[in-house]
Amino acid sequence: MSRAQSTRCMLLLVDGLRRDVAEAELAAGALPHLARMVNEGGRACAITAFPSTTSVAYLPFLTGCTPGRCDVPSIRWLDRTRYDGRWWRGRAALRSYCGYQAPMLDGDIAPDVSTIFELVPGSVGLFTPVARGLGPAGDPTRVARKFWGTVSHYAQWHQPGDDAVARHLLVAADGPARFIFAQFPAVDGYTHQRGHDSAEVRRALGRVDATVGRLTERLRVRGELERTLILLVSDHGASPVRTHLDLADWFRARGVRTLAHPTVWVRDPQVAVMVAGNGSAMVYARPGVPRARRWPLAALRSVAFVAALLAEPAVDLVAAEEENGAVRVASQGGEAELWRREADGGVEIDYRPLTGDPLGIGGAWTASAREWLDATWDSPRPDAAYQLVDQFRSPRTGDLVVTARPGYDFRHRWEIPTHRAGHGSLTRDHMQTPLWANVPLPDGPFRTVDLFPAMLEWLGVPMAAAIDGDARWHPPRAADDADRATESARSDALVVSKPTGPWS
Repeated sequence: MSRAQSTRCMLLLVDGLRRDVAEAELAAGALPHLARMVNEGGRACAITAFPSTTSVAYLPFLTGCTPGRCDVPSIRWLDRTRYDGRWWRGRAALRSYCGYQAPMLDGDIAPDVSTIFELVPGSVGLFTPVARGLGPAGDPTRVARKFWGTVSHYAQWHQPGDDAVARHLLVAADGPARFIFAQFPAVDGYTHQRGHDSAEVRRALGRVDATVGRLTERLRVRGELERTLILLVSDHGASPVRTHLDLADWFRARGVRTLAHPTVWVRDPQVAVMVAGNGSAMVYARPGVPRARRWPLAALRSVAFVAALLAEPAVDLVAAEEENGAVRVASQGGEAELWRREADGGVEIDYRPLTGDPLGIGGAWTASAREWLDATWDSPRPDAAYQLVDQFRSPRTGDLVVTARPGYDFRHRWEIPTHRAGHGSLTRDHMQTPLWANVPLPDGPFRTVDLFPAMLEWLGVPMAAAIDGDARWHPPRAADDADRATESARSDALVVSKPTGPWS
C-alpha cells in the first residue's frame, strides 16, 4: 500500500460554533482531548462563506468552491429565468432547503463542480446535507438525520443528533473509508434556542470533545493516528438577536404583494423575499416575470424601497449587480462599487467608494483575493468584498442582497421557535470560525474553501479543476523523516507575513 493510499482524513464540523466560544472553552480546560490535539497540531481562524448559514456554508468544505460558484447562493432562492408567477406550476423554480426540498441540494449544485465524495470513492458522510457521490453505505445516517432533525426542531432537544453522529463516526473509523465527514448539529440548535454561550452549548461541545478523545484513542491503538488528518471546523458563528424585522411583512406593510416561504401561493407577486439564517435575505423584484438579467440598483430604488430599507436600524448593507458587471454596495453611509476580475495568479477585487465607504475600508483599494482576506479577516465585516462579489456569480442570486446589523434578523412570523441567536450575515461573529487540526497549520487566516485542496493533497487525490480554494497549506505527513522535513519546509515557506492594507 502506497503512502497516499494509506492516509485518511476526518472532517468534524460542529455546526454553529463561534470561534471565541471554542477558544474560551479550550483555555478554560473544558476540552482536554481537543487541547491535546491542537497542542500536537495547531489552530487558526477560518472565514466562512456568505451567507453564513447551514448547508450553503458546507459547500466550500465539500466542493472547494464558493456558494456563488456552486450556483447555490442561499438556503432559499428563486430561479428568475423559470418562475412565471404561478405558484403551483412554478414551485420547482423556488427552493427552500429547510423543508421537503432539502434533498434537492445535491442536484442544484453546478454540474461541473465535484464533491469530495465523488473524488474519494468509499467516503462516509454523517448528518450531511451535501451527499452527492455517497451511496447508501456511505450515508448511513440519512434516515436518522431526518428523524432527529424533526424531533430537535419541535422538542428543542438536540443532543440525540450529536450522539447518533458520534456512534456512527466511531463505527466508520473502524472501517476502510479514507474520507469521513461528520456534522454535529447540537451546538447550532442550542445556540438558536438558548444563546451562543449558554450552558447547553458548552455541554454539547464537551460531548464532542469526549467523542474526539474516543476517536483519537481508537486510531492510536490501531496505529492509524499519525496517518490520519483530523480537522475540527464550523460552518458559521452566531450572535444574539434582540429584534426581529420580518422583511416579508415589511414589504407587505407597504402594500407590496410579497412571496416568501412558507406562503409561496401568492398571486402575481411584486417582490419575493428569501431569508437565510436569518441574518441576510435576497429580494427579487417582479419575480413572476421571467428574465435573464438582474435589475441594477437604480431600477430597484422605487420597487424595492431601497432608501427606506437603508433607513431601517436592522439593515446593514444592500448590494445589487450593475449592468456593467460591478456590484453596487450601499449603507446609510453611502455607496461604493466592487469589481471582480481574473488576474495573473488569481482573483483581483477593486473597491471604489462613490458617495461613501459602506465597507469601512478607508478609501479605494485594489488587491488580490488573498490580500483582501489577510487585511480584513478581523474587521467588523471579514472578507466582505470577496464574499459579496461571489454572491453575484450565481445566476440564482436575487436582484438585491440585504444583510442585517448585529442584534437583528429578518424573520419573525415563521421563526418557530423564536431565535435568541442567529447568523447568516457578514458580521465578524457570524463569519469567523475555528479551524483546529492535529497537524501544524501555517500562520494567518484561512477561508473555509481553502481546506478542500489541503485535504485532497493529504489523501493523494488529484486536484479538482476550477476550484476556488487556495492551495496554500500542505499538511505535513508523518510517513518518514525525509518526508516530514520536506513538508515542514513547505509549510514554513507558506507562513503569511504581516499584511498591508486598510485593516492591518
